[in-house]
Amino acid sequence: MFRIKLVPIPGDECGMLPDELETQCLQLEVHGVFLMPSCSNPTTVMISENRKKELAAIIRKHNLILIEDDIYAFLTAGIIADYDQPMFQLIPEQTVYICSTSKSICSGLRVAYIVFSDAFKEKIIKAIFNINVKTSSLDAEIITELILSGKANAIVEEKKQLAQSANHIYSEFFSQSFHTSHPLSFYSWLPISDNGDGSRMESAFLQKGIRVFHSNRFLCGANTQDKFLRIALASTNSLDELKRGLEILKGNLR
Repeated sequence: MFRIKLVPIPGDECGMLPDELETQCLQLEVHGVFLMPSCSNPTTVMISENRKKELAAIIRKHNLILIEDDIYAFLTAGIIADYDQPMFQLIPEQTVYICSTSKSICSGLRVAYIVFSDAFKEKIIKAIFNINVKTSSLDAEIITELILSGKANAIVEEKKQLAQSANHIYSEFFSQSFHTSHPLSFYSWLPISDNGDGSRMESAFLQKGIRVFHSNRFLCGANTQDKFLRIALASTNSLDELKRGLEILKGNLR
């Protein structure tokens, strides 16, 4: 039995602040870091290449474990100019790299790939055995066939085009917040001025026919003055439905 204490590290438009990570390492017994460099959920922040190198230096210095969730790499690699590599390439001996197919190919196919060094091999295999985790053999076979046949690439390309269209529609309603967002993100992080109760706001929008998530849901530390709404851009059945939902959202935001 063990406990994990989550410590939020402040960030900016380029991701986690290296100086803040250094400070936490000096003040607390930090064992590891969780990052989504390609597109953070829910903030859509992308970690720049320079910031990756700065963070990698601190992670190496304090011998931390980096868990890198790169589920949105397919929307970033080869698209965003300031993207050269995952952080795993910078510190492979201290990184557990995870990439799932649930976003890039199909949410119903629960298949993920893990890359790690020999230093983690025994513990990871033992942990998977102890919690009795097994990927569906059918799902794995389907994903393998999609990759080998090239159809996975076709699915990814279509998703990129749809994501681009969805983000374009979003920018027509909320242009001020769009410039800081990932251009192909499946969601957006909309700043709001309302300081009311988050759950009450969610209920009010649900009565209007749309579901949004308030930033209070994502807090793992102290409350903050800045408030946001997480807006899903890939959950509707059509782009027209997305447009109607955004119209309702904008018309009811104060």
